Amino acid sequence: MQQNQSMEVRSSTGDSTKSPREPARSRDSIDFAALQLFQPHAVYDLRADAVAKGGGLASATATGFRYLVHSGNANIAAGEVHTDATGAATLLANINYGPYVEATAKAITQVSELPAVSAGSFEMRLLRFSAIALMALWLKPDAGGADILYPLDPAPAPLQAESAYSAADFFKAILPLAQKRAEKKGPSVP
Repeated sequence: MQQNQSMEVRSSTGDSTKSPREPARSRDSIDFAALQLFQPHAVYDLRADAVAKGGGLASATATGFRYLVHSGNANIAAGEVHTDATGAATLLANINYGPYVEATAKAITQVSELPAVSAGSFEMRLLRFSAIALMALWLKPDAGGADILYPLDPAPAPLQAESAYSAADFFKAILPLAQKRAEKKGPSVP
């Protein structure tokens, strides 16, 4: 989905994100015919070497789209597809069952209640920084205004998960982590 996700951010407080946290389901308990995809969002990746050299959001690379997979009353997975330059899906890149699945659904509900989000129009993105085990919602304003970054739980210190950050404050917090990571592998560190 290449268009504005602001409607999704504000309207995401429906059943797909308000479900109570349920234990992981076994494969036998999932009705595969009833699976639904929710909350498509673009995925952008950061590299430690770029951030260590002062790169900000402009250094993030678009890699695809991610969807929450919903079954019954639970978000059970996230599926990610890679896309080509036209936005067409080219590869099912991964299916994730980890802690960021429910954290994403929870964060979508939380950011929809932020005053800046209620008053503006934003595209919802996922910002991934694998080198330091960080994922955050990135709310990109449609016209003017400031980007909002919202780290998912768990987030590395000194970031506070489930808190809104300006781009400047976010990158100030992660710069030492990126520099430390970049020193370990040289110029091509992810």
